[in-house]
Amino acid sequence: MGAQVRFEARTWQVTGLVEGRGYLAADDGTTGCVLAAHLVAADGFEVLGQATLQVPAAPVWAALQLLVRERAMAWWDPQAQAEQW
Repeated sequence: MGAQVRFEARTWQVTGLVEGRGYLAADDGTTGCVLAAHLVAADGFEVLGQATLQVPAAPVWAALQLLVRERAMAWWDPQAQAEQW
């Protein structure tokens, strides 16, 4: 999430990846949802800039319940991999 991509001659920010779908938002407020496989296979598709993963501040992380931290860590690796596309 957070990467900027070119798709259908527009620049979009990837706002989510859920169940094989990419959710996109443009600067003018336009939003879209497209199958991720269709997105990356489209003519003219390119990644313009990648987002960096933000680690929460230590006090914020420490304040979370253990179960919440474990869920976040389980999510972290697949999310990092998804952001490489």
